[in-house]
Amino acid sequence: MSRTDSLQTFTAVVRTRNFTSAADSLGVTPSAISKQISSLEERLGVRLLNRTTRSVSPTEAGQLFYQHCENILESISEAERLVTDFDVTPKGRLRITAMANFGRRELARMLNDFSLEYPDISFELYISDRPVDIVQEGFDFALRIGTQEDSRLIAKPVAKQKIMICAAPSYLEKWGTPTKFQDIQNHRMLVIGNAEYARAHWLKDFEKEHSFSIKSVDRKLTVNDIDLGYEACLQGMGITALPSYIAERHVRSGELTHLFPQVEIPVRTINAVFPQNRYLSTKSRAFLDFVTSYFADSI
Repeated sequence: MSRTDSLQTFTAVVRTRNFTSAADSLGVTPSAISKQISSLEERLGVRLLNRTTRSVSPTEAGQLFYQHCENILESISEAERLVTDFDVTPKGRLRITAMANFGRRELARMLNDFSLEYPDISFELYISDRPVDIVQEGFDFALRIGTQEDSRLIAKPVAKQKIMICAAPSYLEKWGTPTKFQDIQNHRMLVIGNAEYARAHWLKDFEKEHSFSIKSVDRKLTVNDIDLGYEACLQGMGITALPSYIAERHVRSGELTHLFPQVEIPVRTINAVFPQNRYLSTKSRAFLDFVTSYFADSI
């Protein structure tokens, strides 16, 4: 019998002043109640109850012990209620890591919308292009693009990363607008080397289909930062491939032109990644459901 059980038994006896009534309220036999009280008194080394043939009453020590038992059991009940309510209403803090560019451009807007729906959840957001070990570093989620090879993690697809081939109107005015895909070999490319979903290697997928060689493309600028490549594109330095979450708003405003909209660039999957063996709390489930719905419609 646990200590909590013995406290519950003792308080039931003091309240009812009767072993039989206490036994009925707890769903056990009177003899079981008697044995539990005797065991409790033996463990504490003090007599807690005065027993008569008709009733029982607490001794002075028993009365003092009863008052503390009541407080302890009430605290336990309140703690259980708090945890239950906590699990029903999403609340608490979520630690999230994401790719730097994606995090800067998308997550503040998304988290603001999420907070309107779940005001009791707060966030700690860490953006980085290094491979963060979310298990070791205690993150609830990572938002990543591409395949997930770590067996400790679960990757849930939340959206498809769309790619748009873009150039600024100023570039097209100076160098002309390519009308077919093969024309790219006569243009200046901006290569973003560290962004797999936006670097010029996507051209290789079309070499055979469109009968041209990647070697003939003028690599005007090669950078290791997607923001720099994107800014260079806006300034008219050349043609590049950009994620739709960067390019689409500028295409709508006329600052960029979407080239070859009919060409389907192979897309990569955006995943919400989380530890495999970690219990998904209500706040985590709320975030996972929200981010899946949110990005499925907006990226």
